[in-house]
Amino acid sequence: MFGDLFEEEEDFSFLSNSTTSNGKKAKPKDSDVLEPRGETRLSGLRNQGGTCYLNSLLQTLLFTPEFREALFALSPEELGSLEDKDVADSKVRIIPLQLQRLFAQLLLVDQQAASTTDLTNSFGWDNSEETGQQDVQELNRILFSALESSLEGTSGHNLIKNLYHGTVVNRITCQECGYVSERQEDFLDLTVVVKHMCSLEESLYNMYVEEEIFDGD
Repeated sequence: MFGDLFEEEEDFSFLSNSTTSNGKKAKPKDSDVLEPRGETRLSGLRNQGGTCYLNSLLQTLLFTPEFREALFALSPEELGSLEDKDVADSKVRIIPLQLQRLFAQLLLVDQQAASTTDLTNSFGWDNSEETGQQDVQELNRILFSALESSLEGTSGHNLIKNLYHGTVVNRITCQECGYVSERQEDFLDLTVVVKHMCSLEESLYNMYVEEEIFDGD
C-alpha cells in the first residue's frame, strides 16, 4: 500500500519522464514559486494530490520536540550523505536524512509551504500512492517500522521504542473468588475517542482505566 519504505536505494528516473493519462508530459510538481511565510511564521506542506493525511502526520511529528530533537541529533557520520546514495557499497540512510531535511526546511526556510516529494520518493511511492487517500494510523506504524530498520546500528536505534512504546494491561478480577487474570499488550499508538470528551486524559481514562462490570451468564 505504501510502497517499499525499507528500500535504501531507489530508481527515481521515471519521475523526470512522467506523463499524464492522455500521453502529455506532466507538469513538475514543485515548479511554482513559493510565497514567504505569513503572519503566523509557520510553514505548511504542499499536497501532492491526496497526501493531506501524510502532511498531518509529518506536522505532528515536527511539533513533538522529543522526536524532532532526537532526529536532529543523528549525525552525518551515522546517517551518511544523500550525495552518496548512488555510490556502490555506501550506507546511506535515506528516509531519516530526508525527514531531517524536510523538518529543517519547515523550521528555517522562509516559504509558505514545503514540498514532500523528496521524502515520498525515499518511500518508493508511485503516482497512485501520492494521489490516493490512505489510513494515517497505518502509515504511522509503517513509517516507524521503516525508521527503526533504517536506524539499526546508530545511536538512534531505540528512538521509536524510547518515545512511543508502551504496554497495556488487561486485567479481569472475579468478584466472587478474587482470582485475577492479566494479559499484556505492547503498543506504539493508542486509539482514543474524541466525541463528547473534554480532554485527552478523560478519553484515556474511559478507554483504558475505567472498570467494566460483567454479570449474569
